[in-house]
Amino acid sequence: MTELDELTKGALQEAGNIGMGHLATSLSKIVNRDVKIDVPRVELLSMQDILGNESDEKNKSVAGIHLQITGDAAGGLLILLPKYSALSFSDLLMKKPIGTTTKVEEMHQKKLEEMGLRLCKAYMKAVNEFIGIELNVGKPVVEVNMAGVDDFITRQIEDLADEFIVVKNECFIPSTNSRHEFNMLFEPDAAEIIMTAVMKKMMG
Repeated sequence: MTELDELTKGALQEAGNIGMGHLATSLSKIVNRDVKIDVPRVELLSMQDILGNESDEKNKSVAGIHLQITGDAAGGLLILLPKYSALSFSDLLMKKPIGTTTKVEEMHQKKLEEMGLRLCKAYMKAVNEFIGIELNVGKPVVEVNMAGVDDFITRQIEDLADEFIVVKNECFIPSTNSRHEFNMLFEPDAAEIIMTAVMKKMMG
């Protein structure tokens, strides 16, 4: 597996950090709660690595939201939620007390889809401005499966590449103990495109 150099990692980490700042502001407005974010991690992962991260039963994702990235580089945005977070986000989006939702129904999925699109647009707008290239997000695809969303992840990204540059972030709502994992994925060839754009912007 090819290694990412530190300059590329640093640029992608900063892009993810800026994107998550905008995403957190957008999410805070949607749910009317304080939102915290962590420091992004940048890794080069195979499909098996990505699925392996989903094997922990306690933190297993049961809801996935995927949006394709097109434009100057190909990739995807993947939001993953464990069971408690999927239920609590459903409550927040439906303006219900936390603990009301016990099963994610079609109406909840629609709200999660709308949330995913708004968050990804806010994130990608900031990333575009920082990197200086044009990246567009497609229509969100949502799946909820209490047995896990491994198959969903595979279906959504397996045709893109065998390995992926992954910018991994977590977003946390302290008042509800809800979190979601936010991943920006690119095919490895995108690294050169992104770094060329970043260097060009830095040099004016």
